Amino acid sequence: LLLLNDKVNEVISKVKETHDIISFYISPHDGKPLPSFLPGQFLTFQLNIPGNPHPVIRCYSLSDSPHHPDRYRVSIKKVPPPRNNSKAPPGLVSNYFHESINENDIVDVKAPSGQFFIDMNSKSPVVLLAGGVGITPVLSMLNALVEIESQREIWFFLGVRNKKEHLMKEHLEKVARENLNVNLKVFYSSPEKTDLKNKDYHVEG
Repeated sequence: LLLLNDKVNEVISKVKETHDIISFYISPHDGKPLPSFLPGQFLTFQLNIPGNPHPVIRCYSLSDSPHHPDRYRVSIKKVPPPRNNSKAPPGLVSNYFHESINENDIVDVKAPSGQFFIDMNSKSPVVLLAGGVGITPVLSMLNALVEIESQREIWFFLGVRNKKEHLMKEHLEKVARENLNVNLKVFYSSPEKTDLKNKDYHVEG
């Protein structure tokens, strides 16, 4: 893998978003601007995990807009063992990120890539749909559009189990509140008693 700018890259911030999702903010160690990317693209990480004879490679979507040339953000869900096999191992890399990668650590990252991205020059309406942590690439698209004050009609649909798993809840509500062209619809498949319809979510199911 090629390091970004052929330099080492540093985790500058580690932010807990939900009980099982953490955002990692990454900047080049030398402070120079990062290569730009298209909203929806991903980063490729190469990790040397203890106990593994070879480096492990994983891709994670960028979860913020390209309008921050000093850092990238990826939001990673800690993957547990399969529900039908509790004795199986949990997700190797996601658990390593959560438990072993900390602020000021150095990570090897390949420059952004991927063919799933939005056309920022189009004027047509946009529909963005996501479930759970799958929000990350479309959140990058949403943030990119609102940050350039796009007036395109935007519909953002998000499905999660309940408020406990509602990633970026306050941010999404703020975006919808401050941008009249953004229509936010949230679905809870298993709302808890304390989850309030038409406040925390819009549709059950």
